[in-house]
Order: sequence, then C-alpha cells, then structure tokens
Amino acid sequence: MTRILSYISFLLILIFSLPAAISQEVLTGLEINPEVKAKYNKTPYLKSLSSKNAIMLDIPFFDDFSSSAVYPDTEKWSDRYAFINNSYPVNPVSLNVATLDAIDHTGSLYDHATTWPFIADHLTSRPLNLNLPPGDSIYLSFFFQPQGKGDIPQSHDSLRLEFYSPEKESWNVIWSVPGNIMHDFKLVMIPVKEPEYMQEGFRFRFSNIASISDNPYNPGATGNADHWHIDYVYLDKDRSFADTIFRDLAITESTGSLLNNYEAMPWRQFRAAQLAEMASVLPLIYRNNDNVTRSTTKRFSIFNIHEKVSTPIFSGGSRNISPGEIKLHNSDLAYTFNAENPDSALFRVKTWIETDDFDYKGNDTVEYYQNFSNYFALDDGTAENGYGLYGGGTENARIAYRFRAYKPDSLKAVKIYFNQSLNNASRQYFNLAVWDDHNGKPGDLIYYQEGERPVYEDELNRFHTYDLDSAIFISQVFYIGIIQTTTDFLNIGFDINRSNRNRIFYNIYGEWENTSFEGSLMMRPVVGSSTVTSSVKVPGKKNNLLIYPNPAREILYIDLEPEINPGSVTFSLFNRLGQMVYQGNGHNRNIDLKAFPSGVYFLRTEGLNIEFDTRKILITH
Repeated sequence: MTRILSYISFLLILIFSLPAAISQEVLTGLEINPEVKAKYNKTPYLKSLSSKNAIMLDIPFFDDFSSSAVYPDTEKWSDRYAFINNSYPVNPVSLNVATLDAIDHTGSLYDHATTWPFIADHLTSRPLNLNLPPGDSIYLSFFFQPQGKGDIPQSHDSLRLEFYSPEKESWNVIWSVPGNIMHDFKLVMIPVKEPEYMQEGFRFRFSNIASISDNPYNPGATGNADHWHIDYVYLDKDRSFADTIFRDLAITESTGSLLNNYEAMPWRQFRAAQLAEMASVLPLIYRNNDNVTRSTTKRFSIFNIHEKVSTPIFSGGSRNISPGEIKLHNSDLAYTFNAENPDSALFRVKTWIETDDFDYKGNDTVEYYQNFSNYFALDDGTAENGYGLYGGGTENARIAYRFRAYKPDSLKAVKIYFNQSLNNASRQYFNLAVWDDHNGKPGDLIYYQEGERPVYEDELNRFHTYDLDSAIFISQVFYIGIIQTTTDFLNIGFDINRSNRNRIFYNIYGEWENTSFEGSLMMRPVVGSSTVTSSVKVPGKKNNLLIYPNPAREILYIDLEPEINPGSVTFSLFNRLGQMVYQGNGHNRNIDLKAFPSGVYFLRTEGLNIEFDTRKILITH
C-alpha cells in the first residue's frame, strides 16, 4: 500500500508540474507600450475636458485618426486612453485606427487589471451641440474590428458605445458587442433621436471590458490583451440607416522599406550591394470606400535629408479601383539611393494619391524614412509582442537570427530591444552569441560573451547596444543571438508587421528549428568599416591589438602594431579557475590551443608602454 501511495503521489506531482516542465517558444502581449510611454513622458499632463469647461463642437464630427499618432486628436476627443496606430489593424478603412486594450494612457497595464473582466480604455468625444430641430435625422456611424494583429477579446469581454445625457448628467450604454475572433471591419449605424441627447453638451464614448491572462508558471508572459480597433467615426444630421457610402479613397498602410531584404542597413554595405538590395517597385495600399469605381494617380518623391536634395516628383501611374476594394499598387522604381557622405544617409520617401476635390484629404499622404547607418535591421522599430523560450530544458536554449553582409566587415556590437516587464520577470542573465552558416541554418559558434542581461531603454530608440569584447570578422551569412542561462522568458521585442520567419531559429533539444511565428525579432547587428580590432594604448598614440579568431579551435593569432617592441610584451592565458596555463612574449604570437580543454579563458596582455588589457577567449574543439 505504501508503494502504491508513493506511486500515486509521484504521478500527481508529475501532472501538476507538467506545465512548468514543457519547453516551448512563446509569443506574448506587451506589459508596457513603449510608444505610449514615450509620448506620455513628453506630455504627462492633459487637462480633463468636461461639459462645463470644454469648447462646444458643432456637427459634423468626423475622425479617421489619420492625422494623429499615439494619442487621439485633442480637438475632437477629451481623453487619451485609446492608442492611435497602424500596427495592429488588418485592412483598416483608412490610415490609422483607435485601439482599445488593457494598457492605460501612461503605457502600462491598468492598475486595476485582473483576470476578471474590468473596465479598461475610453475614447470620449468633446461636448457636441445637438440642440437641433426635431426633424433632423442624426446618425453616428463607425467601423470596428476585434483582435486584428493583437489579442482575441474573449466572449466575456466586450466593446461598448455610450451616450451622455447633459440633462441627467449620466452615461447610458447604447450598443455593445461581445469578444470574438478577428473579422473584417464592420460598419455600425446608430441613430441619435432621444430628446435627452438632443441638447448642447451631448457626448459619446467607446469603452471596452477587458481581462488579462494569467500564467502562474511564466509571469513574464502576462501582458496586454483584448484588442478592439475603431475607425472612421462620423456623426452628422440629414443621414439615414442606409447612409453607408463614404466618397473617399484612403491610403490604409504606410509604405515600408525600399530595400529588398532590410528595413535599414549600413551605408557602406548598401553601396556594395545596390543591385541586390535596391527595390524595383514602390508599393502602396489604398482602399475605395465609395460605391462606384474610382480612378486615382499615385505620386512620390524622395528627399535626401542630410544633403537637402530632392528628386523630381515621380508618377506611379493611374489605376482604377472597384467599390470596397483594397488595392496594392506597385509603381516601377528606376532609382537608387545616392549620397556623398561615406558613413551614413537618411532619405524621406513621400507618397500620395491624387483624388477628387470632394474626397477627404487627411488620409491621402504617407511618409517613410529610409535610414542607412551602421546596423542591419529587419524590424520596423516597433514591438507589438514579446518573444522568447520558456520552460524546463530551456536553460541552455538558443535563439539565432540570420543576416547577410555583402562585403567583409567587423561585427562590433548587437542591438536588442527587450520589452519591459512590470514584475521584472525578464531580468535574467543570458550569453551573447554569433554563429556562422551551415546549409541555411546556424553552424559553428564563432563568438560567445557571458554575463549579459536585458536592459530597458526609455529613449525613443529603445534598443540597447551590447558591445562585443572583441570585434569579429564577418562575411556573407552570419547569425546573431542569445544563449539562455535560465528557463525564464526573456521577452525580446517582436515586430508582427515585418515577416522574417525564415530567418529566426531556436534550439532547445539540440536541433535548430524555424520559429512558428510570423514576424521579426528586434535584434540588430552593428558593424564597423575597419578591420577587426581591439585597442591597446601607448601614451599619446592609439595602437591596435588583433586577437583572432574568437572563439578559437586550434590556434589563437595575435598581431601587434609595428611601433610596439615584441620583446617587451607578455601574453598570459588563464583558465576560469585563475590558473595560468600559458605564457609567452611578442616574438611568439601564435598560441597552440590543441592541449587546452574547451571552455572560457582569459588572455592578459602587459608590457612596457602598453596599457594593461584582458580579453575573454572561448576555445571550442
């Protein structure tokens, strides 16, 4: 009996520990929205507008959110809880939407957020003058979409529309819809006819009921949830229930990179690969919200910001677009970026459509900034989710990200965007790593750097730069990434609007696999234009000490500047226990490593007129 009870106890422990033991790759919502947080830090105070102190607006009231970003337009809305963006919706009615979720106006999860349904965001209009004759037919219309590229609102969550009665000073729920999986944007028509609303000071507001998920085995996976997207809000008189046609052609998405593979890349690398990287077309997505076929002409121009030089206006040609159609218009692009600066360049690509005079003009133009600096980027700079590996067995798991250099270069740093966690669940140590290529997957480990951990940057550029102890030589295909030291979820920024799934690999059980998620990791390799170097100093003059390769297998090579006397330099190699396993001078600078076990070592350099220097060396056999 004792043996049976012990066996049952073992099974129960095994069953209840299974969720924590399962190793897997995880994609989770944000706990902090960095776009909103950055905006709040710049404008922390916004006076609340009440019916008593706010300027009264006359109808028509219209907003498609194309003329604002992050926060709603304060000339139309009296709060700033909704997130104005173009990242989360799928096929919106026009450029930008108002997203309601579980994150407040400061960019953080609501203090009262729980796993039980709670009232989250509001989007409240300014007071409106509806003191109109009884015969006027007033309708409020809007489009909505659940989830989009965000989180699915559950059936117990909801989106609501409320009307404010100035006479009773109360809000009343007029319309609501329960949570659901994503569908196309749907139009809602709401009449405004009750006498209690037909007054000065009428307001309307959207709100959502949300509930965050709770993962007791992975606290880093708790994040934003229950996304609703609102677009094309329109309130006016002389309307009817059948007034569903909007005579408008609207751009629905911003244009992206004009490079074939990268969002951004080093200027020197681009100049070595213009034929391979320069796109041959300029894409634009727009929508016909009218009920008749329309024709429009696409135009674009490119402006060199640093040198203040603009191209002539290009014509992308004219196209017909059917009612309700969303069209991808690719214009031929007989152009390549050119600049005199040898190190960097920045170009503004402006694209617009020419529409009829009666069309709304706020959604007809978009701009994109093409950046050439010292790094490669596959992401657009904005995180919509967090990515990582979690569970038993992931304490040595690896994440790798493939890039290609078009000319030999020096990899000197890696930029990583970590999503901040309210409970700091992602603040764990990891090791930085670089691999070479083996048949389209990560191959040999060529660099290894211990003891790093996530750093959260508050600036607009939220990538943290991890400098390599020693810059390493790269050519053609290489991989940057991390090696975990714990089973914790590290929460790397994940861009869902740029799909580079075939470049992302993870390794938990010894085999490299492609990620199952569509998107881009927010990791960027930083390269230099010089040879691979680390510096040792002579007073008054900078000298270079080259130590390569690192990691090393058989021989470690050391090069000195000609000005340094080799006989005055001593090299000492120590293992991780601090034991010296080799010592030599500058006359013998090729260290045979075959007799040393694989592992981490430290090479100390010292000598006359040379600054003391210690480097971490990884030996792999």
